[in-house]
Amino acid sequence: MDAKAAISLISIAISVVSLIVSGTLALRQTRTTMDGYALPVVLQVFSRFRTQEFFDAQQFVFDELPRQPVQPYTDLSLEARSQVRMVGGLYDDLGKLVAHGIVKEELIIGSNGPQARRIWETIEPFVRAEREKRNSNLWIYLEDLAYRTTRKPPAAIHEKLKLHRYAGPTHTSLPAPPESSATPRPRTEQ
Repeated sequence: MDAKAAISLISIAISVVSLIVSGTLALRQTRTTMDGYALPVVLQVFSRFRTQEFFDAQQFVFDELPRQPVQPYTDLSLEARSQVRMVGGLYDDLGKLVAHGIVKEELIIGSNGPQARRIWETIEPFVRAEREKRNSNLWIYLEDLAYRTTRKPPAAIHEKLKLHRYAGPTHTSLPAPPESSATPRPRTEQ
């Protein structure tokens, strides 16, 4: 092989490596940009979980809805439908974010997985009755999210992230700091 051929091969190799590195960096930058766009949406959705209105609706779903006769969701009373819609719709929105790859499923399942599954299990009979009545895909993203929590349990995500539980103060207490000799003592008049 002559010098010209060797230089040409080296130039081609450098070009291929440069192309791979450029592509990798562009892909990484795209992912970072997408994560940046998703953050406000995720924070807004998460903030809705902390409202009293949502908390009350979720309690209704857990405590009152199971006492209702199973029927299509839209045949529930206006109050029941409103409560179920608030809770089911919000978890369905989380499922959309996960299914479309806007947020990593580990974030949603790790933080809301058990609740998503519990919500689905509670409203499922009403949703299935609605789907049969209207031939719809009502809250299919919530159902998918509930399924994903069985495939990737939150505890496994917490372990992967190396999350720790705080066990409280240790039994070995730190010694009390020594008294400072620089503390002024009250003067006594003589």
